[in-house]
Amino acid sequence: MNEHPWPRKSPVRLNTLAALLAFITIMASLIVAYAVFGDQLWRGITRVQQDRVVNVATTLANSREVIEALEQNVPPMPDSDIEQRMESLRALLNVNFIVIINPQSIRLTHPNRQWIGHHFRGGDEGPALEGKRYASLALGTLGTSIRGFAPVRDSKGHIIGAVSVGVTLSHLAPLRAASLKRLLFLFLAILLIGGLGSAWLARTIRRRLMGMEPDDIARLVAERRVTLDAIHEGVIAVDAGARVTLINPAARLLLGDPEAHDIVPGKRLEVLLPGGGSAGQALGDRAMINRRMQVGGRAFLGNYQPMMADGQLVGAVVTFRDSREMQALAEELTGVRRYAEALRATTHEFKNKLHVILGLAQLEDLPALRRYLRELVDYRHAVSASIVERVREPVLAGFLIGKQSEAREKGITLSIEAETAIPAACDGATVHALVSIIGNLLENAFEALDGRDDPHVAIHMALESRMLSLQIQDNGTGIEPDRQDHIFEHGISSKGEQRGLGLYLVREQIDAVEGTLSLYSSPGQGTLIEISYPYRPANTRGHDNATVGQSPDE
Repeated sequence: MNEHPWPRKSPVRLNTLAALLAFITIMASLIVAYAVFGDQLWRGITRVQQDRVVNVATTLANSREVIEALEQNVPPMPDSDIEQRMESLRALLNVNFIVIINPQSIRLTHPNRQWIGHHFRGGDEGPALEGKRYASLALGTLGTSIRGFAPVRDSKGHIIGAVSVGVTLSHLAPLRAASLKRLLFLFLAILLIGGLGSAWLARTIRRRLMGMEPDDIARLVAERRVTLDAIHEGVIAVDAGARVTLINPAARLLLGDPEAHDIVPGKRLEVLLPGGGSAGQALGDRAMINRRMQVGGRAFLGNYQPMMADGQLVGAVVTFRDSREMQALAEELTGVRRYAEALRATTHEFKNKLHVILGLAQLEDLPALRRYLRELVDYRHAVSASIVERVREPVLAGFLIGKQSEAREKGITLSIEAETAIPAACDGATVHALVSIIGNLLENAFEALDGRDDPHVAIHMALESRMLSLQIQDNGTGIEPDRQDHIFEHGISSKGEQRGLGLYLVREQIDAVEGTLSLYSSPGQGTLIEISYPYRPANTRGHDNATVGQSPDE
């Protein structure tokens, strides 16, 4: 048995189906309206004709000629004066017949003279001979007609006959057809407008749905729901007014309780975005990548992507992740790279010394070999003993020893002084951050010493009250005063393009832990950078000893 997770697509597209439905609805409504209006039109025509023939009959019934013809009781004759007079009036008034009858319902006049003198046909003349004015619909010698009746009275008020004026339905047919034709043209024009509107509706639906069918939309919604649930980054979507329209589970997890921060659908997302703070334009139309932003009172590393539709800003999507995790990872990677560079310099220096030892061994100059080894051991011990003794954090100590080797390789004197003992740190993130900070600052200091006669860099460290003080000073070219305020900004560097990142990272890492950073520099006299960085020792004893400046063995 085959099961389909999605319904089969309809052979008719949604926009076409909507247009057809709208057109058929309009056409059906017009057909019903045409029938109703046609019936109302015919009723109106017959009502007007009824009033007309009754009024004409009443006028003729009051005329002197008709009264005299009935009072004289002249025998009905085809060529009588009254017959000729009524025929001329019939043609003038555009009616089908004018019939005068006596009290015995005998015709005195008729369009067909052969019927003069015969009894009135239709059987609806009785009320008129009784004194009533009315209209009726009856079948006579000329066919079915609308008849108006009016009684004829003599000077004493006695009824002496009646007048009937009629219009046949066949005579009204052209008038009815002309009216229905005009009504049909009007409805066809309405139908044409409805067809154009249906076509516009189809195009609008297709454009609004971006060419997708309901099945495609259902699939897209399901895929979006699964995708948002699977993403480990927080995702918040907002409309053009910065009101939240969507928040995924990862965002709720990162924020803890979004409702506590009023980050719920329908509420305005107060995030520092481009154009933020403006009442008219809450969102910006420029994307932002890897920017720090405050969401729900917490700092995150996020991206901002505007949503455009037909050139208009309709909303935006904000994705964010825990900046602390990203920062720790970046610091760790940067620290490892710096540490690897220091180890490379140490390896290179050690390889050069092995070449000297190999050369003395090949010359079999044992006294010189012994003297060189003794000097090498004493020098290495003197150089590294103070660092190892005072800096108890092994990664940091090894990194500083490696940087000394790198400095010797470049012909630079690097002196390292620890005023107090630096115990091992309680977490690796602090060590990696310090390696990254010191590495970036030393790299800039080494580059500033190019071309100096006596290049020298000094590092001074001290730990007090869980705050590591760090000073790095060089006798390089210095920094111009107008550049000192911008030296820690992203992309600011005097060394060409694709530079200006190291000092920016230093500032970011220090600001992230609420440390301090100060720079003092004079052109041609060198640069001094002072840093204070929170440093938590691995144990209290180490911290106490570091505070008083004593090693545990003293």
